[in-house]
Amino acid sequence: MMAEPEMNSESIHSDLYAGSCCDESDIRACYLELFYAVLFNPVSTFKSIAADAGGDNQLLFFSLISVVLISTIAPVVQLAATGGEAGMLVLTLPLSAISGLLVWGMMGLMIGLLAYAFTGESKIRTFLTLSGLATLPWILMGPICLLKVGLGGPGLVLSVLFALVVWLWSILLFALAITVTYRMTAERVLIVLAAPFAMSMVLFAWMVGFVENIRQLGPH
Repeated sequence: MMAEPEMNSESIHSDLYAGSCCDESDIRACYLELFYAVLFNPVSTFKSIAADAGGDNQLLFFSLISVVLISTIAPVVQLAATGGEAGMLVLTLPLSAISGLLVWGMMGLMIGLLAYAFTGESKIRTFLTLSGLATLPWILMGPICLLKVGLGGPGLVLSVLFALVVWLWSILLFALAITVTYRMTAERVLIVLAAPFAMSMVLFAWMVGFVENIRQLGPH
């Protein structure tokens, strides 16, 4: 009898990126495997997706679903913590999802334009796919925030510490998404990450200067 080939985690992941296990009949299992791969094997996962030019439409769809899930966690957690009206979720959930998708898209466009200045390549599709997956650690904020509800003071301390870990985890994954997509050095990645904040400060200074000049033109 012929022995069956041994399946290790790398071969399973490579099948996932190739789309062979992401059929419509098992899409939930595919997403869960991708969730695990992103959180615990992010380097190989992101490199495999980037090598496939961002993967197929299903991977981009998974990224979109991740962003929507992350965006809708905050109002649900706030409702559980404060005991507010559940009916408010009818309004807050869609608004949170739409705002999350807008931020995701605008951030992808901004990073793509900044990276184009360094590499001459935009790769918006690949970066949107990877940056959406980089938000997955924030899914853990749901149970983390509930710690302060169930444990009181100690739970508040634990929730703050775990939230800091999740924040750093997502920042590292986001930086990895930039590095893998555009094959940048660490120095250039730091510049790209800092550029939006610097641009915001410059824009704020311009607005203050504009308002001040208009004020000077007015009657004294």
